[in-house]
Amino acid sequence: MSRNIKIMIICLVVSSFLIQVTGCFSKPVVEPAYPGDKVITIGGWVAPPPAFINNETYKQVADSGINLIYGLYEGADANGVKALELAKANGIKYLMYDRSLTGIQEDDFDLLGTLFDSYKDKPAFAGNLVTDEPGGNKFELLGKLHEVYKKLLPDKLFYVNLFPTYATVSQRDGLSYKEYIDSFILKVKPEFVSFDYYPLMTHATEGNYIKEDYMANLEIVANATKKAKIPFWSFIQAMSFTAAGMTNRDVNEADIRFQVYTELAFGSQGIQYFCYWSPGEDGAAQFGKAMIDAKGNKTPTYDAVKNVNKEILAFDNAYLNFENKGVMLFPKDNLPNTMFLESPLESFAPIKTVNSDQPMIAGCFEDKDGNQALMIVNYGDPSTSKSNKVSIQLNGIREVSAYDKGIKNRIKLTKNTYETTLEPGEGKFILLLK
Repeated sequence: MSRNIKIMIICLVVSSFLIQVTGCFSKPVVEPAYPGDKVITIGGWVAPPPAFINNETYKQVADSGINLIYGLYEGADANGVKALELAKANGIKYLMYDRSLTGIQEDDFDLLGTLFDSYKDKPAFAGNLVTDEPGGNKFELLGKLHEVYKKLLPDKLFYVNLFPTYATVSQRDGLSYKEYIDSFILKVKPEFVSFDYYPLMTHATEGNYIKEDYMANLEIVANATKKAKIPFWSFIQAMSFTAAGMTNRDVNEADIRFQVYTELAFGSQGIQYFCYWSPGEDGAAQFGKAMIDAKGNKTPTYDAVKNVNKEILAFDNAYLNFENKGVMLFPKDNLPNTMFLESPLESFAPIKTVNSDQPMIAGCFEDKDGNQALMIVNYGDPSTSKSNKVSIQLNGIREVSAYDKGIKNRIKLTKNTYETTLEPGEGKFILLLK
């Protein structure tokens, strides 16, 4: 073989190798496409009361981003039917508070066949608000009621909301909180678990703070619902109130955003606001102003909630295709007490290293095709925390699509590293692209 032929062969081999290598590195990064038919549930506790049931008030509900409103002061009467019609006209759903259902006993289950006739076929009827914060002793009856309800209304919500961790043992009828959640799932067999927890406090001398077991409550519910393969819905504190000598403070937009993104980081599939309309006094608590005050006027909280809802509705169709794998905590060597979790996620394949100036959580997600995502949140009381500079070195991730207050930014990474700054209370949903 001549020298020239050898040189030509070598050149061809090298060229072929370079083409393969270049082709490997030039392979385009493709972002997975998610169907646009999935919408996160955004609920509002306390619909406009009977004197305010009109098209203007229901248009305000829809304009806020809330897509499921909960009847409370109107019942399964003419007011409730009117509310259903207005909900339909404004493109939202309505949970009926039917007091006959709430207080029914097993001996009267045969009456359920006609109970729903006046409203069951209304297009906006989403289901029934059955009861709020039941003790564990009521679960067996609720389970039997749920079974009968689903035979009559198989596609409607049997809505029950559960206590938070700070409920007393007697309120839970002697059960630990884990037992309380597990027992509800076992006996009631719900399609989802809803619970409330209001974390943002204030004290006359100590100032503002976050309740210490906020994330621990989320962890217990998230773990139990993962095991049962059902979603969970969580509540957002959207007003001030004082109960049992403790004061939950009034909130601003950063406070709303902090709660929403924290709960999404744990995998919540339903965001619910307490409250939409300011409730009347109940003897156990003194309430401040919610998104709408008692006279029907918008408060600053209305626009704060509207802004945050707009953000999450920009990525909910993608988010709802992912399964939560756990939550990581940073910086690992200096975590405040408010970040206690019993079993935080210690590693997630795409994450190599994380540098975080301030406390941060990272919800870790994966879809059915193995695509991965993060929900990162500046985890400090928004009223006292600082902006958080974050640097995440990733394994094999060349680009990300990061949602920054609802605006999607496609970013090519340098050295597989994503850098950002999280403002107080801020969270970001990040699709990791290989």
